[in-house]
Amino acid sequence: MSKKKEQENRKEIGRRIRSTRRSKEMTAQHLAKKAKVSTGYLSEVERGLSPVSVDKLRSIASVLGVDLNFVLEGSAVTNADTSAEVRIPTALAAAAEQLDLSYVVTASLLNGRRSLVAKRSSGPDDEWTAEQWIEFYEKVKEFV
Repeated sequence: MSKKKEQENRKEIGRRIRSTRRSKEMTAQHLAKKAKVSTGYLSEVERGLSPVSVDKLRSIASVLGVDLNFVLEGSAVTNADTSAEVRIPTALAAAAEQLDLSYVVTASLLNGRRSLVAKRSSGPDDEWTAEQWIEFYEKVKEFV
């Protein structure tokens, strides 16, 4: 990719981040804190002045509650699962609040558990406690 095209991509990614942040009435300071980046760095990213790693983009997207594809390309992933209503179990909601998790991460935990249960269990799907959700999150947090 040419240097000019790379710079244009950075600016477009920055515009999407800033626009989404503002549409959610979120300050740059709040987003930076939640995404674990400095406010100055976030400002540079939003203006397209600094390159940003996929890990940091994923963190920013998660805090904003948007798909990484939206940040990178301006389009969200569209499939049947993303348009369906998702019911978050009460215990998971309590764990998410305690851990200060975004909706995206919370839904990812729910989907991860459903996937494990579907693959590894033939018995009834018992409801987890908040403590079990927190333990599960601690084990998989680097993947969500």
